Amino acid sequence: MIGGLEPDTYGQYARASLLADYVELLALKRKGRGVRKSIVADFLADNDWNLELIDLPADGQPDDGLTTTSSERRDDAGLAASIVFDQIAERHDVLTQQSYPFDVSAHGISLRSDFDHESSPYVAALAITVAHAFDVLPLEQVAPLFERMVTTVLRRRGLRSVCLAEIRRSRHSFDGALIDACEAVGLKAAPNAAPTLTHAHDEGVDVLCHLGWDGPTLRAGTWGFIGQATVGRSDTWPRKIKEPSPSSWARRIGTRIRPLPFLAVPHHVGQRMMEKLTVDGDAVVLDRLRLVRFKESVDGDEQEVIRAVAGEEVEPLVG
Repeated sequence: MIGGLEPDTYGQYARASLLADYVELLALKRKGRGVRKSIVADFLADNDWNLELIDLPADGQPDDGLTTTSSERRDDAGLAASIVFDQIAERHDVLTQQSYPFDVSAHGISLRSDFDHESSPYVAALAITVAHAFDVLPLEQVAPLFERMVTTVLRRRGLRSVCLAEIRRSRHSFDGALIDACEAVGLKAAPNAAPTLTHAHDEGVDVLCHLGWDGPTLRAGTWGFIGQATVGRSDTWPRKIKEPSPSSWARRIGTRIRPLPFLAVPHHVGQRMMEKLTVDGDAVVLDRLRLVRFKESVDGDEQEVIRAVAGEEVEPLVG
């Protein structure tokens, strides 16, 4: 059963994304029957969620104040429901009907009748997010799947990319995994060129990419990309985006110049949170909307996650 909806299921900075995903789940389960915006507003009014945190506050800090009267709370709930549906509308607009499986109107959302959800890259990313957040599948199954998804999308974008985390899980040492990963993308590994923790797992990097100019011989100066891919809650994102160290990795992979860091998440990151992460972390955020636009297909492991999530009962949004 997917339910027992709590405000911080996705963390305190992704409440709009959480509700938007939940509405999509309900629309998937209801097939032709849609989910009305008024249902979301009623749920928010009846459950005393902190509506100030439906999106990131202007100063970036949590606000624990609640409205005090039922009429004020219901007015705020209507506004909050509009924020949720604005995010759904953004998904529809960015991904277009080619990639987004739902029809969206001013009053609600419904599953498109002509859409095969098991072959949908969007539903695959949604299912990965939900499977972890609601404990449908164990982290050990979901996290590696998302790392591979990110790696595959980056390859389609033209970057020679490798899932360092996957190699590391099959190797006994970080140094050995680094050498294999660099060889796969045409970089020159130098494990001892930068300090590494004694029991280092990945030194903050799950995916390694390279856009080079040279042939087999790597000359000084080339473009590298180092990424952290996480299915974790939004509270962890400000820390995760800073985990890859460009200075250290420039030495480890032979680029000589600092590789560009990125954070990849299967969630839809709201615009204000996206701006804050990008500026504070000095790195690019690859969220669901950016990844799905360049994801061509759904593999068997992803379909397994889709089926697992689709097979769960989803608790209705009631007060």
